Parts: sequence; structure tokens; C-alpha cells
Amino acid sequence: MRIAIIDSDPKQRSRMTEALRAAQYNCVSLTNVEKLISDAAADIDLLIYHWSPTAAAQRQLATLRQARPMLPMLLVTGHSLDHALNKLLEDPRNDYLIKPVRAHELVLRVALLLARFAPEETSSVPLRFGRFTFEPHSTQAWHDDNPITLTRKEFALALLFFRHLGRPLSRATIHEAVWPREAEFNSRSLDTHVSRVRAKFGLLPEHGYRLAPVYGYGYQLESLEFPRQNPLVQQV
Repeated sequence: MRIAIIDSDPKQRSRMTEALRAAQYNCVSLTNVEKLISDAAADIDLLIYHWSPTAAAQRQLATLRQARPMLPMLLVTGHSLDHALNKLLEDPRNDYLIKPVRAHELVLRVALLLARFAPEETSSVPLRFGRFTFEPHSTQAWHDDNPITLTRKEFALALLFFRHLGRPLSRATIHEAVWPREAEFNSRSLDTHVSRVRAKFGLLPEHGYRLAPVYGYGYQLESLEFPRQNPLVQQV
């Protein structure tokens, strides 16, 4: 996977590049958006962009999104959330980090974006989310070096939650993703599978995660280390 980094701070750019290369990503540093739009950078899979709430930065990003509408973007900013950034985050292909960027959070956010929007590129390589590793080709999951014994459905369900970390998933979405061939689906079976995934992965607050129902909707997996992406969702 090839990741482009556009950041005016060379030290920050260097730290992000080092963290991502340690996670086996191929990184390239670019000086401006125009270079990313050019043919030379056409094979970029994800962009990390230093965003600021200036008119110039917003124009650049709008130009880039028009040229590369399907490109996932991780916006790095030293500013708190405001109207302009909130507007950008309405696009599910955009995510954000507030500086100072922590290496483990950077790698996790990148993995989540690539797993959601370039799944065909990642299906044959291990997917890492913090201390958890998923091997899609063998449907094997690991916690550090310890294998987690799972059925195929449990593997698919757990990977679905991690790929959408911080975002609520409806019961219908989970049904279509994990049980696509079952027209009539037993809701109790979903609850049982979720309970098993929670127990086998230890997705509990004392371990830094919360896998909880969203009232009248479905389920959401949260990492308690990072801010929630949808503060309007009511957990029960």
C-alpha cells in the first residue's frame, strides 16, 4: 500500500513516515497537492494531509477531492473540530487526527481507512488493529502472538467491527456483511455471536475497548483510547 504525506513540518512528516514504514507501508513525501494530482502519483492508496482552516487549504483540498474522489484521506490538524472540518468529515472517506500525532494511533487510523475503502488491496495481507491481527486468507486472528479460536462467522463479524471502529453498524448492515445468503435472519443469533466475539477478543473497557449495543439500531465497537467519531449515538 502506498501512502502520500503532505505536511509542511519536516519533523512531523519524518515521524509519521517512520511509524508507517515500521508498519510495512510504503510512504512518499510530497510538497503540494498538485504533485499528488499528477500522473506520477496516480498509484497512491491513501493521503495524509496537514489540514488548516484557511481558505487556501480548503481550496486545495476541494481541488484534490474533485480530481481523486475515491481517495481515502487522513486529515492531520493542530486545531480543534470546527464547522469546516466537521463538513469534511461528513464524507466517510475522510478521517482526522489532532496533533501531536501518536504513532500507534496513526497506524490504526490508516489501517481502518485502507480496510474500509481498499479491501481488495488488503484481502491477502494481514490486517493489524492495535494488538490484534487478522489474516483474511486463513480466517485466523491473533492477540499479540496468541491465536484466537474463531468460527468463520465470528471472524467475519470481528473483522467487520474493527474495520468500522468508532462507527455504529446497523443490524441490517451486519446481516448483509456476515450472513448475506440468509434471507431470514435470527436476531438472537446475532446477539449470541456478538457476545462470543466480545469474550474471545476481550473487548471490555478494562482492556481499552467497548463493544456495545446502540439502542434501536445495532452495535458499535469503540476504542477508549481515541475520541468517538459519532457523539450523537446513544449507547446502552
